[in-house]
Amino acid sequence: MKHLEKVAIVKCNSYEQEKVDRAVVLALDLIDFNFNQFKRGMKVLIKPNVVGSYHKNQYAITTHPAIIEAVCKILKQKGCKIFIGDSPFTNPENAFRHSEIERVAKKYGKLVIFEQDKFVTIKNEHGRILKKFKTARIIKEADLIINMPKLKTHMLTKYTGAIKNLYGCILGGEKQKFHNKARGDKRFSRMLVDIYQAIKPELTIMDAIVGMEGKGPTSGEPKKAGLILASKNGIALDIIALEIIGIKPGQIYAIREAIKRKVSGRFKIRVVGIAKQPLIRFRLPSHIVIKVAHRILKKLFREKPIVVDKMKCIQCGLCARKCPGKAITLKPFPTFDRKKCIRCFCCIEVCPQHALSLKE
Repeated sequence: MKHLEKVAIVKCNSYEQEKVDRAVVLALDLIDFNFNQFKRGMKVLIKPNVVGSYHKNQYAITTHPAIIEAVCKILKQKGCKIFIGDSPFTNPENAFRHSEIERVAKKYGKLVIFEQDKFVTIKNEHGRILKKFKTARIIKEADLIINMPKLKTHMLTKYTGAIKNLYGCILGGEKQKFHNKARGDKRFSRMLVDIYQAIKPELTIMDAIVGMEGKGPTSGEPKKAGLILASKNGIALDIIALEIIGIKPGQIYAIREAIKRKVSGRFKIRVVGIAKQPLIRFRLPSHIVIKVAHRILKKLFREKPIVVDKMKCIQCGLCARKCPGKAITLKPFPTFDRKKCIRCFCCIEVCPQHALSLKE
């Protein structure tokens, strides 16, 4: 027997705070979210998508602080203890400050950089890649977790949303180790489901006002969708978000894996809040193409790997330090060892100058 999961789609054309506040309240009302479950003094953790040191409006990379603030206002009225946390891939202090999420956290509660918190171990006996992993204590202690992803395409997983956003719960350098442990889209996606299954947030609110298409999660182009999505089921929300941007959910390994495992049970989805579900096609990263060309392109990519734009590169060495496969050296610009490269595209993701790309 399938149970019903509601996914709210609410129009919101700008990040003007009053408009965002109304849209968030409406979205939560549409999915029948029980505001009375917020008890005075309960610990609520908000997990946005921060990634790295980017301004709130720069390239549409991070969850916008206006949406986080709208949620914080609701929690504050209920007397909750608010924690906003993540483990950005690079420069966590600068990442929270430049995105202005630090400002919101200090105004309403407490900022938590996960790798600076005390560590706990979370176990998942049903995990396929990760049976257990270390994470921040607040993730285990929180009475309620609110997952707040950004709508974006992704170089490795094609799409990043509710499931992928929880990879930010993996601590600092552990991300590199786990990328090496779970090479390739399929294994990495199974690991993402392991993490989601272990944490399983009670509420997901997606920033889809301005998303990112192309070479996401950091090197793509902004794409305005003018929407806020909400659901008590993050997998259901991801399915609807994918349909909105013109990607079949079955093409995303993480979705297939989550449904196969019945992470949220067997469910059917009802879209609420909008008369007709919109279609706003997002362009995928250029190297992700139809299956018919996969074998040919796989060979071409071995011959034409990641390239460096020497006009943009500042030789900071961040790509080399964050490479899980230790495939990058500076001479003085980045050079790549193709045998060691695991094609996780972390180097492209962390480059602050967007100087790295796949050769077309």
